[in-house]
Amino acid sequence: MTEWNDGRLDDLSKRVDRIETKMDKGFAGIDRKFKEVERKMDDGFARIDSKFDELHRMLFKAASGLAIGLLGLMGVLIGVIATKF
Repeated sequence: MTEWNDGRLDDLSKRVDRIETKMDKGFAGIDRKFKEVERKMDDGFARIDSKFDELHRMLFKAASGLAIGLLGLMGVLIGVIATKF
């Protein structure tokens, strides 16, 4: 009876080893997929960051143009007011 149990335990051990090998292969595939998704997300975030940088530059140029325009308008108004008196 002891030999039968040892043989069954050996068979079980082999089955567990096969299952472990299958799981390792499966997890390796999942790891590859996660790395691919992470790379795609990083690329996407980099594109979004560049768009925000472009937007920031555009807003800064627009604000600078408006500020210069307002200063010019104030200069013209001061000149018109100064010539009236």
